[in-house]
Amino acid sequence: MSQWTQLSWYVAIALIVIIMGAAAVTLWLIATGDINIKNVLEEPDSDKASLSRFQFLIFTFVVAGLFLLLSIESGTFVAVPNSVLMLLGISAGSYVVSKGITAGAKSTPAGTAAFHAANAAVNATSAAASAESAAASAATAARAAADSVPK
Repeated sequence: MSQWTQLSWYVAIALIVIIMGAAAVTLWLIATGDINIKNVLEEPDSDKASLSRFQFLIFTFVVAGLFLLLSIESGTFVAVPNSVLMLLGISAGSYVVSKGITAGAKSTPAGTAAFHAANAAVNATSAAASAESAAASAATAARAAADSVPK
């Protein structure tokens, strides 16, 4: 075994020990309650789960786990296909865009006003459609009643 091969094994073992140690400390802090993960997947100011956060979390863990597993099996770092990196980038991009939309709609008065105006327009449109259909139903009922009266 050459010196470089032996050195690479020592470096790999040291990196594994450091990563596992950091993981153990993180898990310990989560178990003792020092790190609160209760709201990791929730949107701020809401009790609803965020699909973009969940997708980003799952994609990241799956890609990292598979990379680690395949690298350990082959003994060298494996090449990550560009399509996997692209999917991971799309997942991260959807998370960033959702954060931007949420922050823009809630932080600025103009964003809040636009958000409320859009909701009011949707509500007004649906109310107008309901009123129109109710008026059409009333007119149809009135015609049917007038037609049923004997002459």
